[in-house]
Amino acid sequence: MSHDTVGIEADFATRESAHAAKNRLVRAGFARNSIDIFRSGDGFVVRLPIREENRARAARLLKGTALVERAKHSGWAAADRLGSQPLLALALAGLAGFVVYGLTNRR
Repeated sequence: MSHDTVGIEADFATRESAHAAKNRLVRAGFARNSIDIFRSGDGFVVRLPIREENRARAARLLKGTALVERAKHSGWAAADRLGSQPLLALALAGLAGFVVYGLTNRR
C-alpha cells in the first residue's frame, strides 16, 4: 500500500458470501485485482487497500452486505431444518393455505 491508502476488511461466514462481496465491490468500481480473500479460522476475510476518501463507501458496501449475507445464511438453515421435518412442513403449508383461502374468500 502506498502512503495515501488505508486497508479495510470484513469477515464473512462462507466463501460464497466473500466472493459475492468482492463482486459487489468490483461492480461499485473498485479494482478486482486489489481485493484479497483469505481464510481466517472458520470464516473468510475480504481485504482491500483504498484511498481514505473511499473508505466510508467501501465500509458501507461491506457492512450492509454482511448483514444481508448473515440473514440469508440463517434463512437457508431454517429451510433445511423445516425440510427435515415433513410433518411440520405439511402443517405450515396447511395453515398458509387456510389463511390465503380466508383472505380471498371475504365478501
